[in-house]
Amino acid sequence: MVGIKLGSKFLKFALFVFVYGFVGPEYADVVFLVDSSDHVGIKSFPFVKTFINKVITSLPIEAHKYHVGLAQYSDGLHGEFQLSTFKSRGPMLNHLKKNFMFLGGSLRIGNALREVHTTYFSNGRDRRQFPPILVVLASAESEDAVEEASEVLRNKGVRIISVGMQGASEETLKAMATGQFHYSLRTVRDLSTFSQNMTQILKDAAQYKEGAVNDILVEVCQGPSVADVVFLLDMSVNGSWEDFDYLKEFLEGSVSALDIKENCMRVGLVAYSNETKVIHALSSGINKSEVLQDIQSLSPQAGKAYTGAALRKIRKEVFSVQHGSRKNQGVPQIAVLVTHSPSEDNVTKAAVNLRRQGVTIFTMGIEGASDTQLEKIASHPAEQYVSKLKTFSDLAAHNQTFLKKLRNHITHTVSVISERTETLKSGCVDTEEADIYLLIDGSGNTQATDFQEMKTFLSEVVGMFNIAPQKVRVGAVQYADRWDLEFEINKYTNKHDVGNAIKNIRQLGGNTNTGAALNFTLGLLQKAKRQRENRVPCHLVVLTNGVSQDSILGPANRLREELIHVYAIGVKEANKTQLREIAGEEKRVYYVHDFDALKDIRNQVVQEICAEEACKEMKADIMFLVDSSGSIGLENFIKMKTFMKNLVSKSQIGADRVQIGVVQFSDINKEEFQLNRYMSQGEISDAIDRMAHIGETTLTGSALTFVSQYFSPAKGARPNVRKFLILITDGEAQDIVKDPAVALRQEGVIIYSVGVFGSNVTQLEEISGRPEMVFYVKNFDILQHIEDDLVFGICSPREECKRIEVLDIVFVIDNSGSIDHDEYNIMKDFMIDLVKKADVDKNHVRFGALKYADDPEVLFYLDKLGTKWEVISELQNDQPMGGNTYTAKALGFSDHMFTEARGSRLHNGVPQVLIVITDGESHDADKLNATAKALRDKGILVLAVGIAGANPVELLAMAGSSDKYFFVETFGGLKGIFSDVSASVCNSSKVDCEIEKVDLVFLMDGSNSIHPDDFKKMKKFLASVVQDFDVSVNRVRIGAAQFSHTYRPEFPLGTFIGKKEISFQIENIQQIFGYTYIGSALQQVGHYFQPDMGSRINTGTPQVLLVLTDGQSQDEVAQAAEELRHKGINIYSVGIGDVDDQQLVQITGTADKKLTVHNFDELKKVKKRIVRNICTSGGESSEY
Repeated sequence: MVGIKLGSKFLKFALFVFVYGFVGPEYADVVFLVDSSDHVGIKSFPFVKTFINKVITSLPIEAHKYHVGLAQYSDGLHGEFQLSTFKSRGPMLNHLKKNFMFLGGSLRIGNALREVHTTYFSNGRDRRQFPPILVVLASAESEDAVEEASEVLRNKGVRIISVGMQGASEETLKAMATGQFHYSLRTVRDLSTFSQNMTQILKDAAQYKEGAVNDILVEVCQGPSVADVVFLLDMSVNGSWEDFDYLKEFLEGSVSALDIKENCMRVGLVAYSNETKVIHALSSGINKSEVLQDIQSLSPQAGKAYTGAALRKIRKEVFSVQHGSRKNQGVPQIAVLVTHSPSEDNVTKAAVNLRRQGVTIFTMGIEGASDTQLEKIASHPAEQYVSKLKTFSDLAAHNQTFLKKLRNHITHTVSVISERTETLKSGCVDTEEADIYLLIDGSGNTQATDFQEMKTFLSEVVGMFNIAPQKVRVGAVQYADRWDLEFEINKYTNKHDVGNAIKNIRQLGGNTNTGAALNFTLGLLQKAKRQRENRVPCHLVVLTNGVSQDSILGPANRLREELIHVYAIGVKEANKTQLREIAGEEKRVYYVHDFDALKDIRNQVVQEICAEEACKEMKADIMFLVDSSGSIGLENFIKMKTFMKNLVSKSQIGADRVQIGVVQFSDINKEEFQLNRYMSQGEISDAIDRMAHIGETTLTGSALTFVSQYFSPAKGARPNVRKFLILITDGEAQDIVKDPAVALRQEGVIIYSVGVFGSNVTQLEEISGRPEMVFYVKNFDILQHIEDDLVFGICSPREECKRIEVLDIVFVIDNSGSIDHDEYNIMKDFMIDLVKKADVDKNHVRFGALKYADDPEVLFYLDKLGTKWEVISELQNDQPMGGNTYTAKALGFSDHMFTEARGSRLHNGVPQVLIVITDGESHDADKLNATAKALRDKGILVLAVGIAGANPVELLAMAGSSDKYFFVETFGGLKGIFSDVSASVCNSSKVDCEIEKVDLVFLMDGSNSIHPDDFKKMKKFLASVVQDFDVSVNRVRIGAAQFSHTYRPEFPLGTFIGKKEISFQIENIQQIFGYTYIGSALQQVGHYFQPDMGSRINTGTPQVLLVLTDGQSQDEVAQAAEELRHKGINIYSVGIGDVDDQQLVQITGTADKKLTVHNFDELKKVKKRIVRNICTSGGESSEY
């Protein structure tokens, strides 16, 4: 029946599924048709040649991958080589070098299309697997018609990508192109930058689907280009007209490079002198040619520059929703101020208010602009957002740098910052115990909104820690000319209460006596240290915005004598010398121009607090892969060496700690030293100093393949030690980088890419696999700013499961005579390491233990020990008993330890784990099977660890499946399996959920691009998410819906109750297939969140929607998502595979509610993070 209803569309769709399978083609037959007419001209032709060279270099050209053909045309067609002529890249590049010469003549595109049809596309490979693609380059209007010839090609299944330069009109390009694949460049020179997008464009064209998609075709944005950008231009007269021509040229260059469309980049233009004139609002800045026309008609205005007034106007009238701003859709808001004179009015307040509204400000100062004003207006840090140019003529050279900064900022906002924050949170888990005092300047020179911002900042800093009496404690003191103990360090016992207490601090007012306040807080810290017997690190965070009236040095020295780490954060009028005196060390001094920038240094401060514990047991094998090509130059080569030596100095070098090796590359690869060559910082630094510069081209792909061997034991790498590769480069790779990088990452190597602006950031992301693993900086001088971030990433790489959170664990320990004293100590260390990974207390992880030989003996029950240190000392003090190995008897006896009377929380839904560790065969092996099965049937996970004489058959009988038992030949081998055992334990633990009630709806992508096997993995994943919640009528209700280009409600909230029932319903969902229309699905899923559909929205229960998708939506998502969020629904998105981060952010409204993974197998890695998000943010209302 469905088929009849849907008619031809359904048939087309069914045919599509039948013909194409589920995943679009990966490769294609690509023919380049290159304009070689007089319009291009012999001078510009080399740019065309370079473009073809770059694209061919970036494609995998092999027998079963891409095939490439090339022709040029003017009034006729001139074939260069056919699709079948060359099977690899080398000969093609050779042909380009020697035989690819300029033709000249008039431009007849229609004629060329007809000829290329018969010459290149008459036969070829299977079109379903390798779709034919024609890339047409045109530089002017054609002298003949193109429509008919293009249509014939398209009807034959050829996908046409049209790229116009100079005088080619938008209409002609659209008339030729398939779907959205038409692109307009301003000049032939722009081909160079555009070449970086070509691999993705070809991939999209290969997978382009005709049919239902044409009903609504959403524009795909090229690169990170979803943003609202407003250029604010100082047009006051004090220069020549020629200067303004340079400015126009700069603006034209920038605007031409941006992907301006309604749903991609919107551009506003505002000019000012005495008056401020809005030339282009964001709502109308969606047509590139209109914006370019308005740039042409810009003219200087009489009068002086009133920048403050201009900033106020754009805040009120340009960055507003009614004038086209998309700030409520999670789209980055960016202002670019270009000025050449000091402002006549005050700029500070106007700039702060604009930044507070969420607008990032870039400032560009030319000639007479005031440096101080530029820094006060720009976002933090100045080196990223301020540019100073001597003259207007320097603008042209600055164009590429500005575009890279802009791109970098968008990527940072959309993809990087939330992921780095997540890494930081994960690293701060190691700071389990600490005492932190906050010392807050409440003197009279702080405005109310500023004081509020200080409190928000401090709440966010302490919010990164696990606050509890035995863990991290926080106290606060406010001061002015007197001081006031706001709350002592042992007053509040959780994050929520500390946050509220900070919120309730009322400002004192008065002068600034920082010295006296430091002295008072020292006393409080000494008291705190006594309470915890000097066992835990102590930190003092000082936040001030004025010059202290009294002396600081004495109290600051006393704090240091007490080994208290002091962090000095200064705002506005704070004195940098005093800040250094307070902190005692430059690395703990922070200064920002204004209070709104505190949020930008939050992560730095937290990282510095957490680094000590996170890096305490730093262990890694690190290879540097260093670009030594000609473009680097000697000066930068030396800066690169300094950067490496600084990283070495921040690492603990040694055979049991960090090993470092170095390989240099250019067109050859050169080993400097392998991992186990040097065992001290001094030796490594000397070896780095001795490195000689090579100086040829950049073959990064070949270097990645070469360096992979250095992670093998033969080259000094250690088994079970994390492996890192740090690539440092300044140039674009001249070969393929993706394949060798993927091969390295599959071997478990974590790759950080450090590139300066000469390098290709798309390549760097391909190498590292994720944008947050890439550090892309303007020049080599900025390298030192990323040292700490890199070291922290190596100390604390993201783990699937960092802490065992909520679990009951019982150890069953073989104590028989075959285990000697030393071996027993190794077993105890193994257990203690597991205990260290757990969050031990009555509400989180409980441990119990029994030992056995002939008879079992309980060491401690689950409810006996409340802290980690008690568990560790009980295990440490235990002595072996000797005797025979009766394992089944011990397991049977352990059963009573999993009862409520003995402290088990099985009845409360807390997972139960039994870990049996044995080194011999059991004397009662015949009973093992039944005894272990009885435990497992009760819901207890049994993990069996066998050493030396243990029998794998018995281990399997206990564990019930092969992934639940572990065997090593010797006691020493226990270290090698620790990470696997601890991952099993950790993954079985529940997340500590802060909320009791939530209405949670899963919205699943069921479209074609998801293979049925992957759809099963998605269902399995969602069923596992359900296990972490208390699913019942009054606690957590769960609903599910599925979408493709249709929408299907699966089951509404509260229809099914209980984990088993819901998991069963999820497993039974059938995939619907089709295209990907997320916007439409978001509109329709809204009805789930109504009271008559089981939602408790009216009683204040958090409403959460989790969207899972593997592709870009083929309709518009932003509006529908915004409406849902407006109703108070928290949306989280999970993108799997090749997804558009920008679109995911438009669904969630903020980057920290979206996650991405490479494939469906990786979903399990983010399960805990998703559950934690739902558990914490579920309680917050959305941003409205």
